[in-house]
Amino acid sequence: MTEFKTIKEILKEEMRAKGINTQKLSELTGIAPRYIKALMDNDISQMPPSPYVKGYLENISKILEIDFEPLWQEYKKESELKTSGAKDTLPLNRYAPKSFNKKTLFITIFVLIILVILIPKISNFIGKPSIEITSPPSDQFHTSQDTFVIEGKIDNPQDKLSINSGEVVVNPDGTFKQSVVLSEPGCRNDYDFTVKRFLGSSVTIRRTICYDFSQVNSTTTINNPQSTTTTQFLSPSSSSSNIIKY
Repeated sequence: MTEFKTIKEILKEEMRAKGINTQKLSELTGIAPRYIKALMDNDISQMPPSPYVKGYLENISKILEIDFEPLWQEYKKESELKTSGAKDTLPLNRYAPKSFNKKTLFITIFVLIILVILIPKISNFIGKPSIEITSPPSDQFHTSQDTFVIEGKIDNPQDKLSINSGEVVVNPDGTFKQSVVLSEPGCRNDYDFTVKRFLGSSVTIRRTICYDFSQVNSTTTINNPQSTTTTQFLSPSSSSSNIIKY
């Protein structure tokens, strides 16, 4: 054919020449019969989006052995097809690979970087603190000294440390040291170590220092240089058997 008329006339003429009806053309092309009928009736309103129609006409052209391009141009002319931008596209295929979105990738990387930076810092404000007491080394420790040095370490130097409600200065590495006076003899010197995280919980540990107080007995010697104590034993002929002279 060198001259095209309407889509309807073209399809009917070629199908008649090859002895193909609508049902047979549908089987050969894989196109639903309703779409072939809509093409032959020039019922554009029943047709799918234009990319599908273009594919249909390609298959029909191969089966009927006619040129595709003139057939496609005739269809566009008859349907007064206009470019409709995003609407004139194939429906989304959920199995098709998703397009690469640089903006989404950038936002994801940015969020991950922020999380990597903030997570260690967040742990400094929330969570449960910990403390290690190195001196005294046990829950109940005995000493004969009236002064004692308390030492230890907390895991986060930013936590607040107090001993018996008195705040203690913590070194940048988390260590601390404080000297205390043991005023109570025996196991009555209790020290509560409390460490509190800013937005987290607190931990309290008690240590008891037993002050083994021993009183030194002092001996008082009376020494009078003008007087000496002398014990003298006399003979039986004396008037007194025991005479003590001072």
